[in-house]
Amino acid sequence: MPRTTVRVLITALATGLLAATPLPAAAQVPDRPSPAHLTTGSHPCDPATPTQVRVSPTLRATLTDRDGDRVSAQFEVSWLPEGSGTPSRLRLETSAKSSGSEFSWTVPDTVPEGVASWRVRAKDAEGYGPWSDSAQQGRCLYAKDVHPPAAPQVTSPDLPLDGADPVDALGRYASFTFASSSPDVTAYTYRFAYGKQVTLRPEEPGQPVTVRLTPPEPGTVALEVQAFDAAGNSSVPTHHTIRVASAAGPVARWKLDEPAGSPRAEEAAGGPYAWAERGVTFGADAPTGTSLTSAAAIDGSYGGGLRAETTPAQPSGTFAVSAWVRPDDLGRAMTAVSQTGFLTASDFTLATTTGEDGTPAFTFTLPDGEGAATRVTGGTPVAGEWAHLTGVHDPVAGTARLYVDGALAATGEAAVPDRKSNGYVQIGRELESDGRHWTGAWQGDLADVQVWDRLVLPEEIAKLGHRTPQRTGYWPMETVRTEDSTTDTPDTEGRQSLILSGDAHLNTADPLTGAGSISLDGDGDHLDSDGHQIDTDRSYTVTGQVRLREWAPDGTMALLSQGGDEADAFTLRYQGDQMLWEAVFAHDDTADPETTVLTAMSSGGSPQTFAVQYDQKAGEVRLFADGLLVDSAPYAAADAWDAYRALQVGRDSAGRGGAHHLDGDVDEVRTYAGVLSPDEIRALGRS
Repeated sequence: MPRTTVRVLITALATGLLAATPLPAAAQVPDRPSPAHLTTGSHPCDPATPTQVRVSPTLRATLTDRDGDRVSAQFEVSWLPEGSGTPSRLRLETSAKSSGSEFSWTVPDTVPEGVASWRVRAKDAEGYGPWSDSAQQGRCLYAKDVHPPAAPQVTSPDLPLDGADPVDALGRYASFTFASSSPDVTAYTYRFAYGKQVTLRPEEPGQPVTVRLTPPEPGTVALEVQAFDAAGNSSVPTHHTIRVASAAGPVARWKLDEPAGSPRAEEAAGGPYAWAERGVTFGADAPTGTSLTSAAAIDGSYGGGLRAETTPAQPSGTFAVSAWVRPDDLGRAMTAVSQTGFLTASDFTLATTTGEDGTPAFTFTLPDGEGAATRVTGGTPVAGEWAHLTGVHDPVAGTARLYVDGALAATGEAAVPDRKSNGYVQIGRELESDGRHWTGAWQGDLADVQVWDRLVLPEEIAKLGHRTPQRTGYWPMETVRTEDSTTDTPDTEGRQSLILSGDAHLNTADPLTGAGSISLDGDGDHLDSDGHQIDTDRSYTVTGQVRLREWAPDGTMALLSQGGDEADAFTLRYQGDQMLWEAVFAHDDTADPETTVLTAMSSGGSPQTFAVQYDQKAGEVRLFADGLLVDSAPYAAADAWDAYRALQVGRDSAGRGGAHHLDGDVDEVRTYAGVLSPDEIRALGRS
């Protein structure tokens, strides 16, 4: 090399003027597929336990190339043919896609049943990358199984399956065992009495499962069971029927309807008497609207109440208890019914209690296994007012439920200890856990204490807690009569009438129901009762039928109302600007009160039947249209007040001279002290 050239090179290196030029990088094959990016059907790749499938699976892999080149996939599936020691294999190569794409291959059905393995690799312009099972990763495994398991056998030690005679099963849990002769069964599904399908899984494949079920209704109840294997193959269903008898009566019942001076209460089911101890007086008034004739009054003295030497309920088992209660003292906890424990919490109690803020409520309590009690609380006691309480313990669901006046008021978890009780039924008191002192002395009246050794169904409880409302007026508006310049339409009992005002008149040419109805022209016409109709600070129901003169009239028109000096306790009126009916409940008798408003759609010129309801116990107001509940809202007892004026038909605001006069026909007006049931209102809506 010339000396000059060497000198220049040295100078360049010394001054950094000569930069190093890198050698071209060697091209690389695609990456090894990650097992985390491989799936057999919808299941992750499993190199240890074959994924069970019942059809040839679709294999999927996400493949990448670090150079970013396009890649294709080569899948390979291998299996060992029956009777051969040499594996067979099948390969498929896909078309190319961008790096990072997902590739798939549905294995042909020519690959037989049994265990197979698969792997995949990527290919680019430089060649194939490593297989997914390289570096000791293992191949993905699957097992194809197209054979359904044997149909399950169903047995029950408690009930005859497919029997000809009805059995006492309603509200009682029975055990059912499902078993299949196929060793690979991993699940059973069952459907009971048109309920939803439920899946049960044995602890190990092939083992049986046991479930406890109770029929939801009397009659013929169907049970359908199927078995499934891990591949998803299902057996043919197994069908059985159970003929369920009507509900069994209580195992203990004391109506407490003995005459005054009786020393004891008879047990209606034939068991032991309930002996009256201190503070008990028979012959008190029974709750109205029931079949009961009298009740027992208890004065709240220490240890007062009744004792029945029987143990109808086991606290860890299925049972229900109910009673009619009328508390007089809401400032402390009082026990209506209990079953004494033995140096521990009572087996159960139905009672009243007070919250930290002094608010009273009803309670149903059970022992919790730690010497204390599990309590569910709901409903609002009213001093001097009857209420029906029902407590239900469901050990399979692990719940305690409290119903007030036939409606579910509270539910909660209940983990009751598994112990046998020998406690006695106590009415109007409770024995403390020390086994010596009484507590919860009841002050008020009690009636019809019942205990069942089964679940009492919600529809049964609704009937138990229903009081037939007292109808205070019914005007069919079939006739009118005139006397001393006053025209009225009488009620069916002949007690009160509705007085016609303005041009209101009987319409027999086109009545709404029956032979007549009353027509109003919207210009001052209305009807009002000739006496106070309902106490609006207590539960009530008011119904009426209406047909507007026009399909979509303007303005506001009232059908029913009852008011005070300034406001209407309730008014049911049509709002023309919205084409809606609304029931408005005022919270006080002032010129501009706070209100609760419920709404219903208008049917235009077609007849409609409405019911307006206040449920004091539930703290709720409701609006029904043509027999159906269309709206409801909370309405506290503190908001209710007694409107002293007469019932108005065809207008409201009577205390201020009257307003919102109706232009249309009215018929079938009824008033009730109490709450009509939805079924009763539905029946009126069809009339």
